[in-house]
Amino acid sequence: MGEIALYAYGVLPAGAPLPAAAPILPGAAAALVQEGDLSALVSPVPREAFEAGTDCRMTDPAWVAERASAHHAMLAAAATHGPVLPLAFGALFSSEAPLRAWLRGSAVALQDALVAIAGCEEWSLTLTEDEPAHAAWLGEAHEGLRRMAAEAAAAPPGTAFLLERRRDRALAAARAEHRQQAATEAAGLLSEAARTVELSPPQQGRVAAWSALVARQARGELERSVMALAETLAPTGLGLRLTGPWPAYAFARGALRHAG
Repeated sequence: MGEIALYAYGVLPAGAPLPAAAPILPGAAAALVQEGDLSALVSPVPREAFEAGTDCRMTDPAWVAERASAHHAMLAAAATHGPVLPLAFGALFSSEAPLRAWLRGSAVALQDALVAIAGCEEWSLTLTEDEPAHAAWLGEAHEGLRRMAAEAAAAPPGTAFLLERRRDRALAAARAEHRQQAATEAAGLLSEAARTVELSPPQQGRVAAWSALVARQARGELERSVMALAETLAPTGLGLRLTGPWPAYAFARGALRHAG
């Protein structure tokens, strides 16, 4: 075996119990490295498996998927006992010394972040569009679009072509307006329930998506309000989906940028 490094899952308050979950690699028993009021959840791993080189496994999608699942399972298990700040998948420290130095140097920011997420869960809210269904619904529900369709149907071919192009532009504008209206409503539900809300990066097939840090006692009301809006949107071709709870991944990204 080559050089051993410490794979770091996340940061916990000192005194937090060791979670009962399978480690990132078989045989890489999890441990807690305590420094002051903080603990890092780690496993010893062969460094070459995670870093560029001939023995690196990070280019193997199946291997990465399995390891990422173990990373998440460990953090989810830790989160059942209290706050945990997840580190990015693949975070390595060469030994305890640099890990302890990082914990000491970032102690204030890390402790503040752990206090902020105490009693909270992270949820993801995603707004999607079935474009044909949305267009069909608007064609029936939008008075202006219905009128344009009737005018085009009654016009001679040349005029009908121009009228249909005008309707296409009006349909695109109506789709954009309705998507924005739905996104505003969805974001409003989160802002009422969440301590923090972060807009997620754009992805194909999504109108918008958010990550929210929600107090556990607000979970039920958020689920009910999202379900009600989702039922309202479903006939229109827009979908709204709430998923979670997760460890505080999105919150941790911002907090760890400040921690250095």
